[in-house]
Amino acid sequence: MLLLAAFAFWPQYLSKLNQADGYTHTHAVLGTCWLLILIGQPLLIRARKIALHRTFGRLALVVAAAFFVTGVLVAHRGVVRMSVEQLEREGYFLYLPLSMALIFGAAALLGVLWRRVPAIHGRFMASTAVPLLDPLVARILYFYFPPLPAELLYQVPAFTLAAAALVVMAVTIRKSARGRAAFWTFTLCTTVVLLIYFATPYSEAWLNFVKWFRALPIT
Repeated sequence: MLLLAAFAFWPQYLSKLNQADGYTHTHAVLGTCWLLILIGQPLLIRARKIALHRTFGRLALVVAAAFFVTGVLVAHRGVVRMSVEQLEREGYFLYLPLSMALIFGAAALLGVLWRRVPAIHGRFMASTAVPLLDPLVARILYFYFPPLPAELLYQVPAFTLAAAALVVMAVTIRKSARGRAAFWTFTLCTTVVLLIYFATPYSEAWLNFVKWFRALPIT
């Protein structure tokens, strides 16, 4: 995912760093740090450096919380910059960053709550990478492949990969394992949130929410 990020974010971000605002830069740095944490923490467990794993885990909590908050702020900054006409036309896009932030935050929080059950804790931590799939896959499809017939289709590959990854992690949990039901519940709820994208964001109720969110004085 780190390698894919270079390609995915080159056209609109990495090649135009001087045009991005502080919210975006902070979010990008935190996202990179989180991916590095996801790589490093399992390696520490494999090396049986449990104490160091726990120490970095405390730092990871701060990074996760900050990444969640900046994700919401970047989304807000984006809709604030839209004109009224653009908001009416493209406001449904807000569902993606907010839903991905929600999935990330839920996975990270559940990972902390289940930290004493390694098999479940590890799966929840791995699940924090699931909402990062869409920004990568959708951008790569959009910038480097022939155009798809409908904008909705850009989310299908990433959502399919995300749901598949969660299901694989869920079915490989031992039936007698504590926390199995919690992870299955998370998997099903996440899948529903992803599927809702294809309906709810195009409703009048969602547009009203977008306007309310845009009016919040947070950026």
